[in-house]
Amino acid sequence: MQVYGPFWMRNVVEMTLSIRQNYGVLLFLCTVFFFSALGDLNLTDNDEGSNAEAPREMMQRGDWVSPTLNGEPRFAKPVFTYWLIQGSYRAFGVNEFSARIPSALFGTLLILMQYWFLLRVATPSVAWWSALCLLLNLEILAIGRMVLTDMILIFFTTLTLFSFWIAFSEGKKSRHWYLLCYVASAGAMLTKGPVGVLVPLLAVFSFVVLTQSLRKVFRESYPVIGIIVFCCLAFPWYWAMISIHGEVYLASAQANTFGRYTNIIGGHGGTVLFYIPVLLLGFLPWSGFFPAAFRAVVSDFKMHRVTGGTGSSLLFFSACWFIAVFIFFTVSATRLPHYIAPLFPAAAILVAFPIVQLMNDSGRSKATSAFWIVLLLGVVLGSILIIFPFAYENFVEFIAQEFPMAESVNLGIGIAGIGVVIVIGYITAGVFGILFKQVRKAILVMALTVGMSALLIIHVGLPVFDKNFLSPPQELAAFAGECIEGTDNLVVYGRKKPSYIFYAQHNIIFTHKGYKQPLEELLNQSESITMITQNRLLKELPKAVQGLPVVREASGYILLSEKGC
Repeated sequence: MQVYGPFWMRNVVEMTLSIRQNYGVLLFLCTVFFFSALGDLNLTDNDEGSNAEAPREMMQRGDWVSPTLNGEPRFAKPVFTYWLIQGSYRAFGVNEFSARIPSALFGTLLILMQYWFLLRVATPSVAWWSALCLLLNLEILAIGRMVLTDMILIFFTTLTLFSFWIAFSEGKKSRHWYLLCYVASAGAMLTKGPVGVLVPLLAVFSFVVLTQSLRKVFRESYPVIGIIVFCCLAFPWYWAMISIHGEVYLASAQANTFGRYTNIIGGHGGTVLFYIPVLLLGFLPWSGFFPAAFRAVVSDFKMHRVTGGTGSSLLFFSACWFIAVFIFFTVSATRLPHYIAPLFPAAAILVAFPIVQLMNDSGRSKATSAFWIVLLLGVVLGSILIIFPFAYENFVEFIAQEFPMAESVNLGIGIAGIGVVIVIGYITAGVFGILFKQVRKAILVMALTVGMSALLIIHVGLPVFDKNFLSPPQELAAFAGECIEGTDNLVVYGRKKPSYIFYAQHNIIFTHKGYKQPLEELLNQSESITMITQNRLLKELPKAVQGLPVVREASGYILLSEKGC
């Protein structure tokens, strides 16, 4: 297309076309990384199984208020994610793809929002690299492909903080953006409870205190109207739950919020250093630019202090966001890798600035340390994957207690091959960045490496895991669900796995070693039993159960039933 007109007009048109193209590229990449093979992997336990099953049961009952799991009230999470999944089920059917669509969709919206926001408050180059860094890291890619509440939470907390920054930095002419903060906070509250409000609130509070902007924010942010909007959106569901379930709901909600913060739940503890390797490896390769990013934050803050300013730059705001979230979850007693993901948008903003400087051939002398960090972390991660198939043999007996097929599984070269790709990719990036000082090529190689390794994990590594470890017992559960009547007893002896309920589409009586009371009660009542268990556990069961007809076997699991199916 030939463009006529003044030079400045041609530049505007070319920039507009470039921005549209970037949106298209980001949308394409999100489709590839979030949506490709999204339904090919069976549900993992426990979170995916629980989060997929609860909305299925709600849909089956025609209930949009009270989540249940295995027929029992489920108060662990608020309802918004269940609404989304239930809507997806109604549109696309009950399956793994439908259950994961909300995470993938909100992951895509998050990346596009990151680009839009940085276009507004920074430069096109910073916007592009910030969005790309936020997309191309293992933590965000994993969360965006799982049936979790976290991607939706990240979207709402990020929208809250982006809206705040627009309103704060642009002054009274944009103060209406504060209202969107309250709306987004309500969405976060309905997604994950009080933590959805505390995460952005801590980031904002630390920023306004350090910049002495508390009066300005309070004066401009419509606090009374905002609180009313927030309460009208967030509280009706909570009020309905309290009205229906009373103190039982309040006690459970407290245990799953403040109780989770002050006590270790499900054995997910760890030390205060837990999130350091999670952040460095989860945000790889861009975590190598953290030192350069925080040097820029300190310099920026000092410059504002010297000139008498407030230090209220985007970099400083992002640093407050990053540090507040990191400290908040570090102090928590219960720790899981995905908990700190709400700081990743801030991390992507922080590293985008030094990356753009390096891509523009400025500051090359300061690039060496970043590439050394990337090289070291990349080699560590890749080496872990390379040696995993060999180390696997030393742990196979332990793994077989959970996955009976473990002893006969041949992992092949797939996982090791992914490790080789990672090691070669980051060594190549290191050579370009450290030895040849070709920074642009080094950064592009890093982006290609994380993208290629993610695709290999999705299309090579996960199918092996699914075939040998996930799907065999779930296929038995689905077969059992088709065989039995609605009132029949389906029993699983072994570890409780919510995904079995999803595949059987039938309530399950879970019983395990040391807790056989439900099974004994059924036998005493002469109830008919259909059971799924591992072959190796069969000898632990009563003779009456051992004598049940074997209906089907799969990879060390066995289905027993009086009905014969």
